[in-house]
Amino acid sequence: MKIAIIGGGASGLVCAIEAAKTAKEKNVKAEITVYEAKDRVGKKILATGNGRCNMMNLNDCNYFGDNAFAKSVLQKYDAESNLSFFREMGLYTRADEEGRVYPLSNQASTVLDVLRFECARLDVKFVTDCEITKIKKAENGFKLNDEFFCNKLVLACGSKAQVKNFCGYELLRSLGHTVTRLSPSLTKLTVKNSQLFKALKGVRHKAEISLYIDKKQVTSEKGELLFADYGLSGIAVMQLSAFVSRHFKNSETLPVVSIDLIPDYDFSFIKDTLRRLSERNPEGTADTLLMGFMPKKVGEAVLKECGIRPDAKLNTLGNKELSLIVSTSKSWRHEINGTKDFTDGQVVSGGAVCKEFSSETLESKKHRGLYCTGELLDVDGLCGGYNLLWAWSSGRLCGKSIITGDNR
Repeated sequence: MKIAIIGGGASGLVCAIEAAKTAKEKNVKAEITVYEAKDRVGKKILATGNGRCNMMNLNDCNYFGDNAFAKSVLQKYDAESNLSFFREMGLYTRADEEGRVYPLSNQASTVLDVLRFECARLDVKFVTDCEITKIKKAENGFKLNDEFFCNKLVLACGSKAQVKNFCGYELLRSLGHTVTRLSPSLTKLTVKNSQLFKALKGVRHKAEISLYIDKKQVTSEKGELLFADYGLSGIAVMQLSAFVSRHFKNSETLPVVSIDLIPDYDFSFIKDTLRRLSERNPEGTADTLLMGFMPKKVGEAVLKECGIRPDAKLNTLGNKELSLIVSTSKSWRHEINGTKDFTDGQVVSGGAVCKEFSSETLESKKHRGLYCTGELLDVDGLCGGYNLLWAWSSGRLCGKSIITGDNR
């Protein structure tokens, strides 16, 4: 039996390993080939977790897209199952206080290496610099690029996130499968009136940011913000972007973010502090008021938002002005008019309609012998290892199912 896997990323590699292991256990003769468009497999793995590879998360998570489908797969191959899978190959891990799992080496290259070495041990073949752009049904299988034949085919080519040229969705459509509307996710947010942000470009500050859609609070995240001339970035913002991306698929109303620049202290404490500072140094200037709470440039932007000159004497600021400064610092509101494009997104919101595939095997309900796995499906999660967990779990389920059959 010839098995072709299009895509040598996280999901494709573990799919190949699981298929080869299962074939060996079941004494099934299987020739497994991974076709990769880039010059080597696993390049995206190297970039995950800022080069440290946030492999998975031990906490539960609701996925966007088809959450029920994702949960069905994850029940079969959960985080502990995947940890055992990697330990068997000699890779050991550590988990932080938020459940994020990293290799003990703290290097993404280690994760890729153990996967490559296991593929080599199991005689999985790699064909690199080979972009599959055409699939045809053939007798007892499929023909790829009018050149390669396989009995069973896995589409594990990921998504168009951070990829310039991507044809995975077209391959799916050519085989009669439906692809939902796509948008970048886990990405940066653009602000409608970003003029004030130009002076803040490159400034980082820890804050709490809440997202409001149609005047209802949807979610809130605490972490480091990175200001940019177009708007906002940073992990907390990327988490919010998952909700923003989904919203803009169905509505043109603008979400609003409310930034609490001083989340560790309440309104009364901050106001009392600012009043005390003003009384202590009445001839001082307004731009010194917030220096103990945030970077000077951010403080100056807050003053500008309040209509207060940074060189205004502190003895000219009354109760009204101090209250306005504090309220703005605790709830600096901005309308979000979009996200950055697919080249900036870590994942894609949308993909192949999951109901057209079996959640028990990931085999297509339209074509026997065709499978789909990983991010190509309409499943995406938040930052923190959830997307790689989905890649490992769906890839392994797919790999085993190819050999053991679907029992239909």
